[in-house]
Amino acid sequence: MHAYTNLFSPGRIGAMETKNRIIMAPMATNLCYMNGEVSDDLVAYYTERAYGGVGLIIVEASCIDPPAGREGPGQLNIHDPGLLPGLYRLCEAIQSAGSRAFIQLFHAGRQTNRLLTGGMEPVAPSAIACPKMKEQPRALSKEDIYQLENKFVQSAALAARAGFDGVELHAAHGYLINQFLSPESNQRSDEFGGSLPNRMRFLLDIVKKIKESLSGLALSVRLNIDDFTPGGLQMEESLQVCQALEQAGVDLIHCSCGTYDSGLTSIEPASYKEGWRVYLAEAVKEVVQIPVVTGGMIREPDFAETILQQQKADFIFLGRPLLADPFWPQLVKVGYPEAVRPCISCNNCIGNNFQGLPIRCAVNPYTGREKHRSSQKINKPAYALVIGGGPAGMQAAISLQQRGFHVQLYEAQEELGRTLTLAAAAPYKGQIAVLRQHLLFQLRQTAVEVHTGTEFRPDTLAAVGSPDFILLATGARPIDPPASSSSDLPVLLAADILEGKIPDGAKKAVVIGGGSTGCEVAAYLLEAGLEVSLVEKNTRLAAGMELKNRRDLLNRLQESGLISYCGYRLTGLNGRNVIIDKIDIEPRSIEADLLVWAVGYESNQSLYHRLRAVHPRVYLIGDASRVGDIFYALTEAEFTAVAITRLWQELCQRGGQL
Repeated sequence: MHAYTNLFSPGRIGAMETKNRIIMAPMATNLCYMNGEVSDDLVAYYTERAYGGVGLIIVEASCIDPPAGREGPGQLNIHDPGLLPGLYRLCEAIQSAGSRAFIQLFHAGRQTNRLLTGGMEPVAPSAIACPKMKEQPRALSKEDIYQLENKFVQSAALAARAGFDGVELHAAHGYLINQFLSPESNQRSDEFGGSLPNRMRFLLDIVKKIKESLSGLALSVRLNIDDFTPGGLQMEESLQVCQALEQAGVDLIHCSCGTYDSGLTSIEPASYKEGWRVYLAEAVKEVVQIPVVTGGMIREPDFAETILQQQKADFIFLGRPLLADPFWPQLVKVGYPEAVRPCISCNNCIGNNFQGLPIRCAVNPYTGREKHRSSQKINKPAYALVIGGGPAGMQAAISLQQRGFHVQLYEAQEELGRTLTLAAAAPYKGQIAVLRQHLLFQLRQTAVEVHTGTEFRPDTLAAVGSPDFILLATGARPIDPPASSSSDLPVLLAADILEGKIPDGAKKAVVIGGGSTGCEVAAYLLEAGLEVSLVEKNTRLAAGMELKNRRDLLNRLQESGLISYCGYRLTGLNGRNVIIDKIDIEPRSIEADLLVWAVGYESNQSLYHRLRAVHPRVYLIGDASRVGDIFYALTEAEFTAVAITRLWQELCQRGGQL
């Protein structure tokens, strides 16, 4: 068993000690009440992660100047003494569960819009619009700047009164403080603009005032070490900012990078290498003596331990991995890293935030719903039959058995989770294979009876006893390709390609269907060295995909030479030619030696209707219910298990007969 000596050694931030070197990164949740007050859901969310063993929790970006400084509809506020009871309750819950608690102080500056600011004009160092938000801001006057400095300090004082161990100034990701630091967004000609000492004046004034008035409060700064934007803050200047922060009395440098305009660097898609940005913290470590935090795409405890061992950083922040499994620290510490439910970098969490929705996680149905978690078990024995061993079937079987059901799981394939295996074959989707292994691990910890290579038919029911509940997780079937007598092109399904069944000698492929599956199959074929044309009837490729992973996938497709035809339909096959057309445009002929059909799936419900005729309690879950994604499959499986447990208990308590 790996001891992880460095990861679980005490850390020190100013006068404060943490029990380990793991920090929960601040992540927007949209779990607050609409007035920015702490909610019960928010308390439950952070309490769960404190119980999970993290050494320090940095509570998400909290607005010091609403509504002008807000960047989300469910954002936490920290500007008014009326918010103190909720903040106190949140801080108390985190600390009582064993973690230290900081809270991040935030102002959006120009990276917001009038829908979020209640119609107020956004403010910024200079009247230069954010290229992404495209909202013209008002340049702050000197008096405005002094008032905002004081608002940061007043919010820090509220945090101290609420009991927080420290505060963090958000000086990263293109928000207000970062806008002052960046030459691109700060083009002032007074003492707050121009030279680097002037551009860092706003940040240093805030630091100085907090240290003077709240000397016992630990102070962290989350700083962009590189904006990764033309004309933005770059490492050479950032390192000087770090040195100035150390001299001003800051206790911790929290290294980050990227802005709204830098693309994918602040919230990475799955294609980014684990720990790719550690070099930023390593550079900071060489110029300051105070502790430095690194993170971003760090998943594996061995990797985190190595960073600390090599003294590239003093602390590791975890973000999305703690959404997937709040108990990552505890499980790793006691020697069970294989029990950690892995983050798959699908960015479902970020996708919800972009839409102003409460935070959710594809692999953890209880993220953002911790208060509603049910551990209820049945008192009277019951037997559940699960048919289908994909993600929904495995999750349902695990959840039901943990709640006291006797469970049998039947899968027609020789192995469980084939759909996950196929999904993991696409470029940069390897974490899905890790998720499959985790589900198999969980399944092995239960007493579920697993039968693979066994197709379940209605007449099988008599041989398996009398189940009280039947859950059908029979998945979905690919929509059949068209039959053609005028073509000698081999026609394969997306699943065939992901299984590696590319015909020998194939050099040119046409993929029909430009949804996420079609795009990922195209990426797979391009990586295999084929020329690929992708035909999609709609105007956008991968239209339903999460924005950051979509952008990453489309970038890779473009760089690999994909030929795309959006707004086109397949109209025929002629020999080794694929005929497509578009309204008001002459039909086109694409020469190919392989046609791949990836136009979607339809739920496989045939067994459901036959079993429903002979059994009163049959449930559809996952793709068998409606074609969705991993989030939908695992969430529906979990909550169906909860509903069945509740139903059984209720009827048994009332003396009813099912």
